[in-house]
Amino acid sequence: MFRDNPSITDRLREAIKPTPVKRRIQMATYKLRTQTTKLEKSIGQMESRDRTLHDKCVKALETRDTQSATLFANECVEIRKLIKTSLSSQISLEQVLLRLETVEQFGDMIHSMGSVRGILTTVRNELEGKLPEISTGIHDIEDSLENLTTEIGEVVDSEGTYVLPSDDSSKILKEADLMAEQKMKEKFPEIPQIPIDAHRVR
Repeated sequence: MFRDNPSITDRLREAIKPTPVKRRIQMATYKLRTQTTKLEKSIGQMESRDRTLHDKCVKALETRDTQSATLFANECVEIRKLIKTSLSSQISLEQVLLRLETVEQFGDMIHSMGSVRGILTTVRNELEGKLPEISTGIHDIEDSLENLTTEIGEVVDSEGTYVLPSDDSSKILKEADLMAEQKMKEKFPEIPQIPIDAHRVR
């Protein structure tokens, strides 16, 4: 199994005898899959929290406790924002995994890396401050791939066949956002409307 954080010994060994490209891609893929699993777990926990808040909101309205209902409804709104961001990030990371898992040649790596790094950077920024552990893990993967891309770029450029990568990250991120929005509509019931003229039962 691969370790998420390389030790000083690992780094020295890497400097002396670099790991083959294919192996390093596999390591990055493993680390990314680990972060995706963590993200999926966090989404599950947030969905459970949302169900609890939604039920409390409904029950508060049934007893005309609009003050509590408003509080629960607002919490639902905020947690659903984070869930949507997390779902979009999860879908985007799955696209990165797909690209990394199908890389077999230098040329494939070069053409894929623009979108891969663009997606990772955007997802990391989206999760930073919200899910910091996952954001930090993604940053580590970014660093690994950046070093690898630099080395590959130097090799290919020295042969005079370097081609700038095609960056379709914006398209992928937009599609992921739309898919996340659709999932939100399918999975979550509407948040109850709080009557403006209702009064809390004392």
